[in-house]
Parts: sequence; structure tokens; C-alpha cells
Amino acid sequence: MRILVWNINMGVHKKIALLQQLAPDLAILPECAAPDVIVAKCPEFTFTDAQWQERSRHKGLGVFSFGNVRLTRSPVFDPRFEVFLPLRVTGPIQFHLLAVWALNFHPTAGLSMPDALRFYRRFLSRRDAVVAGDFNNSVFWDRPRKRTNFVGIAASLAKLGLASVYHTVTRESFARERQSTLWFLKRPHQGDHIDYCFMPQTWFSRSVSVWVGQHEEWLAHSDHAPLLVTINSSDSHGERSIV
Repeated sequence: MRILVWNINMGVHKKIALLQQLAPDLAILPECAAPDVIVAKCPEFTFTDAQWQERSRHKGLGVFSFGNVRLTRSPVFDPRFEVFLPLRVTGPIQFHLLAVWALNFHPTAGLSMPDALRFYRRFLSRRDAVVAGDFNNSVFWDRPRKRTNFVGIAASLAKLGLASVYHTVTRESFARERQSTLWFLKRPHQGDHIDYCFMPQTWFSRSVSVWVGQHEEWLAHSDHAPLLVTINSSDSHGERSIV
């Protein structure tokens, strides 16, 4: 199972070849146009299932599956949390997915990630769960009494038994990442790590790898790097690697 997180910075139809190059089974794409908009401009873009949440026709939260991976929107979805999509994923690995495009700057408190995690806690607790996407957040940005502090979000996910794949595999600390997933204003020297894939800690008994795109190749296409997680659904040797 290959899970891709990439804030695609719009213009998806121009980047289909790049998506195909990464060969995900599941792609979580913030700032993504509606699936029919993409296909109208790029008919060769084929997928198994798509779930999409609109902010505008050309900029929403998209989740696409490929091959034998299927997606179903959970009936617990609440449109108040418009940039959080609760989905059931079936395929080589079956789990609940909360796809994220956190808009921490939005004035509506109900859109904040702490609120969404509280609301979807039961959904995330009922079976193995993955929380992944653009969190727009880092420990580096935490401040006293700030309600969206990343340290609190990470703690809430840890209570659900979830851990960041990148940080578990690389053994790097939050806000001390050597690889950025955002280049602020497309400046390669102003990097932050704000895109994440949290998965069950028990899954690390399998072979797990993580890859992050570098600005030399990817900055021309988005201000975010793609983050690609690969999970071997049958290996139990506990190998952890970064590629």
C-alpha cells in the first residue's frame, strides 16, 4: 500500500504524469479541483474511486484510490468540518482514513483540527485508522495558549495509538526535520515540515518506508513536497527505511 500526501497547489490536470510516476494506491491531495474538472481537462486520468470536498470547484480536498483500493465516505461526515474527510478504505489494508487540509488561519473555530479530532474520535477508534494530509502546522509554530498548537494535536493522535510515519522511520523530532514539505512562498531556503501521515503504531511491525520530494525536482510544480509512505501489508520483519 502506497499512500501519497501532496498539497498539489491546484492545476492537477497538468500534474497527472507526476502522480502516475509516484504510483500511489491512495492519494490525498489538498488544493485539488473537483474530479470531473480534472477529467474534463485530462481524460487519461483514471482512478478507482474519488472523494472530494469543495471549497471552490478548483480548490478543495481530494482523495483518489487506484487499483483494488476502494473509498467510501463515512456516514459520520459532518459538513461543518468541511476540510476533513472521514473515509472507509478497503483493499490490501482496510482502515478508516481522516483526510486533512487544515485551515488553521480560518476564523471559524469549528474548522480547527483539535475540534475535528474530538468530533471524529469514535470514527478513528473503531478500527485501524490513518490521519493524513496538509496539517498546516508544526511544533515550530506553537505558542502559549494557542488552541491549534501542534504538540496538542500530536498528543491527541498518540492517545489514539497513531504515530507520524516520517518521524518514526527517520527518528527525527518534530520541528527538527531534515526534509521540508513546504517551501514558504516557493523559497527553497524557507522550508517547514507541515504535511503528515499518522498511522497505527502496530503497523510499524511491517516493512514501512517514507520518501519526501526535494525542491530541485518538485518546487516547479507546487510549494509543497509530495510525501509518499509505503507499507508492506504482509511483511512482519519490522524493517524501517527511508528512500
